[in-house]
Amino acid sequence: MTDLDLEEVRAARAREQDRVSLVDLGDPTVFDRVQEAVDENEIEREQAIQLATELADERAGKLLKLASLKAAGLTVNCDGATDDERELVEDLVARLGEWRASIIPETEEVADGAE
Repeated sequence: MTDLDLEEVRAARAREQDRVSLVDLGDPTVFDRVQEAVDENEIEREQAIQLATELADERAGKLLKLASLKAAGLTVNCDGATDDERELVEDLVARLGEWRASIIPETEEVADGAE
């Protein structure tokens, strides 16, 4: 049994809203614990979906910003990110790189002496 305190999930969301960087969700993460609580019928599915979605939405903007900065070649701090979130950031970095390459005009190298 997880003994998930719903106020703990709400507090995690509040901390996420208040901080610029990602909040460490612990191990197991709040998301894992919410899923386990649903699996064990400790909380209603709809309530779990709402709480998890609210927390995920708070984190999504931060993850996208990290990916955008990293795709631009800047160093980013992924402290607090879960393994899944780190993987998402790397996927987004790759996709952003592909997107940038597709919209930036290609230039042709001018051969020596050619005009």
